[in-house]
Amino acid sequence: MVHPSRYDILDKLGEGAMGEVFRARDRMLGRVVALKMLGEESQSDDHHKRFVREAEAIGRLDHPNIVKVYDLGEVEGKPYMAMELLEGEDLRALIERHMDVPISERVRVLEEVALGIAYAHSKGVIHRDLKPANVMVNLGGQVKILDFGLARVAAQGTITRKGVILGTPDYMCPEQAQGRPVDPRSDIFCAGSVFYEALTFQKPFLGKTLHSVLYQIISEQPIPILTLNPEIPARLAAVVHRMLQKDPDRRYPQMGEVAEELRDIRRALRRSRGRSAAAPWVTTTEDARNRMREHMAKGRALADGARPLSALGELQQALSYDPDAVEPGELLWRTWRRLKGAHEPDAPDPALAGRIADLLQRAAPGAPEGEARKALAELALLAPDDPRFAELVRARAERKA
Repeated sequence: MVHPSRYDILDKLGEGAMGEVFRARDRMLGRVVALKMLGEESQSDDHHKRFVREAEAIGRLDHPNIVKVYDLGEVEGKPYMAMELLEGEDLRALIERHMDVPISERVRVLEEVALGIAYAHSKGVIHRDLKPANVMVNLGGQVKILDFGLARVAAQGTITRKGVILGTPDYMCPEQAQGRPVDPRSDIFCAGSVFYEALTFQKPFLGKTLHSVLYQIISEQPIPILTLNPEIPARLAAVVHRMLQKDPDRRYPQMGEVAEELRDIRRALRRSRGRSAAAPWVTTTEDARNRMREHMAKGRALADGARPLSALGELQQALSYDPDAVEPGELLWRTWRRLKGAHEPDAPDPALAGRIADLLQRAAPGAPEGEARKALAELALLAPDDPRFAELVRARAERKA
């Protein structure tokens, strides 16, 4: 593969249906970036259009909770993007580990997702594929939203057509599942599905087949959050259930309102050290900030002294004095990560990997229609986040449109 001469390739980070990602050094600016390029087998017009669409969408966005794009260009007709290099874990990995950070910190993560999407909406960009795998949480706990490859950009043409279903089935909104047009409220429903799983560690729609999942999304209500996790504040559960209303008119009209609700809940939980989501907001005084700094200093010393549990207590106390303080929140997240140990991903199951490879082959272009449909339905359950599956669904839908 030909690479932009401005970048020195250090190593390969990964690959998917839409291209390859490399760790690279920018010679001009001296920084290390994630360099995304179309792969040799991804040079069709559709792949090219999707890649350019993602570049257009992210390129117009500049927000702390959305991955940054530093450079866009082409080499011998092949597009590339240089993006900020992120270290951390995606929300899918954190959910699978049943992240047991204080509830206030889980709410902060959800708040930052809402802030990032609200900003994208303000710039005319609808994500259309929100899911845990597209939400990165860096080492300090900051959220970065990824993968705008399905984004719809206002006032521009679209590579999809009416009646085409695109997105990840488990997190689709009803209008997506029915192939109807989407608007910013569609992202609110999809985010609600992600938030539901982040709070309960269970997906809101649990059909055993692709069709049953879509039917549930369109017609059935998820199990109440408080049934699955009674420790979740009722105020927080009510926010998520409103996001998951089938009728877009009954959801929040704007993601910014969701972010404000979550901000208030996060403040109340931090102020009360997790005891109440309804604690009244109190303006932080200079005396309170001084107390916050004292507890943060104690927490830092305890963390450095290999006493992470005691450190977490001090940092929670610091945040109770100033719920909007950034530094103790970041230190709390880093301390929690250290307490739990660096997570090593589980070794892939050879049998499952083989089954997925077989299903991908059976669903490939040119395969018999009946066999391809069955293979795609099974892939939706076994590997919903696999980019190869997503690409097959997209290509198939566009051929039929």
